[in-house]
Amino acid sequence: MTDDLTGKLVAFVQDNLVQDGDDLTIDAHTPLLSSGLLDSLRTARLLTYLRKDLGIAVPAAKLDPENFRDVATIVAMVAELEAV
Repeated sequence: MTDDLTGKLVAFVQDNLVQDGDDLTIDAHTPLLSSGLLDSLRTARLLTYLRKDLGIAVPAAKLDPENFRDVATIVAMVAELEAV
């Protein structure tokens, strides 16, 4: 599940959050916050994708920048949520 989720999230970020003209290839460890890829609008788009397309609801308590450093940390957060 985590490899599948990682692939889906990497593809989503590459296709929907990287600006046209940016020469940036995303992988699971590309910094999302410090690179500027995630701002408030893009975070909302990512959360909507997680909820609507992947069926993963992220509770408000998990909306911490530490959980969104990169795709790998998002996948770890989702695994934690599913374990509960």
